[in-house]
Amino acid sequence: MKKYWMTIFFFFALLANAQIFEKTAINLGYRYTGRNVLQAGLEFRIGDSGGHSVILGPSLLYTRAKKEDKLLPEANVYYTTSGQLYGVSINQYSIEPRVGVSLLNIFFLNTGYSFPIDKNKYFKGITFGIQLNIAPVRNSKFYDQIKIM
Repeated sequence: MKKYWMTIFFFFALLANAQIFEKTAINLGYRYTGRNVLQAGLEFRIGDSGGHSVILGPSLLYTRAKKEDKLLPEANVYYTTSGQLYGVSINQYSIEPRVGVSLLNIFFLNTGYSFPIDKNKYFKGITFGIQLNIAPVRNSKFYDQIKIM
């Protein structure tokens, strides 16, 4: 019960800042991690647009394992700079470091290696993924700006 109230307090504290949505995006993605995985979640950008920034957020993974559907929570952190993407994600079955390319923070193309941390090795081996980030507000600060001379 205490965790429930702490979570509600945390979300109200976030919503108190009206500019929170300017640096937030909804992510939709596909990854292959030894099996097909669909991903949906939120991303929050810390840092300035066009420079070095950190993107973090929770996601929900959908996969099919042993003839049953699984929904798994996941947390990820990315560091982006000049179109390069470095990150790590963790869920209850694996830790996955990633490297890739960020196209104006609209698309993430990445690859990595999934290290299992559970006896059920649902996720193991080389991974490939694509992620689309959709900003919920107009003129979002989540996306990088194109610099024209």
